[in-house]
Amino acid sequence: MKCYVLTGISRSFIDELLRRNIRTLEVRSAHNVATALKADVGECVFLTIARISDLSRGVSGLIAEVTGREIMSQSIFYSSPNYMEECELTVVRLKLTPKGVGRILQVRRRGLLDTIEADVVETSYFNAR
Repeated sequence: MKCYVLTGISRSFIDELLRRNIRTLEVRSAHNVATALKADVGECVFLTIARISDLSRGVSGLIAEVTGREIMSQSIFYSSPNYMEECELTVVRLKLTPKGVGRILQVRRRGLLDTIEADVVETSYFNAR
């Protein structure tokens, strides 16, 4: 199945999502925001603890269905007596329902700040090799 890939997700968040204690993921990193903006309600996302540079065939993670999406902009101001800076940040919140565990078969990346997609196979057991 085709899934959007969100990388660098903490293991504790994935565990809590599996237990259904947490249902909303807030992403702030640029590559995850670009991917989350494309994920519509009803589509699948693949959450993995692997970094974006480590994505390849065989990486495991959690398959989840997007049940809601919220896009927010936040502004942060920093100031000192001689200096003032404003930082604007786009945050995407995804409401998720876990579907199962899977592994990546093939990763598709177009550009640095574009969506990351992968062909994912759901695994119901692990083979010892």
